[in-house]
Amino acid sequence: MRKINKKVSDEETIGFLKKGQIIHLALTDGNTPYCVPMSYGYKDGAIYMHCAHEGRKIDMINKNPLTAFTVVADSELIKKETSCGWTIHFESVMGEGRIEILSDDAEKRAGLDAIMEHYGRLENSYPDEILGRTCVLKITIDSCVGKKSPAPSKGA
Repeated sequence: MRKINKKVSDEETIGFLKKGQIIHLALTDGNTPYCVPMSYGYKDGAIYMHCAHEGRKIDMINKNPLTAFTVVADSELIKKETSCGWTIHFESVMGEGRIEILSDDAEKRAGLDAIMEHYGRLENSYPDEILGRTCVLKITIDSCVGKKSPAPSKGA
């Protein structure tokens, strides 16, 4: 990170992951980049998402499980008198990891629970028919860093 003063603690980074609403998932297929926004849930050091069993995203994951992601937890446009004075205050997380397609029903349910809990629903059930049609993805995070602008004060 170039502006190290904007880096936040690991605890605050996890807080941003828990606060965000959308994850932007970056994948590659050879020289072809692809970025897709998704709903997600964070739990126990992993990120969970769900999707269909087929499509471009799944094809790319099967070819290359390495991924990068970004979550913007909060943002506010700050307008000034001059164009060059405009800025955005934000809280964000950027990370890298390995993505896998879960096949075990218990793991899929746990992943779906993480997603639902992220958005506020604590009691969940998933009929077998729907569970079978749902692809659950898990990112095992290798590294991530939280960033806040304006930079946190030195005492924070």
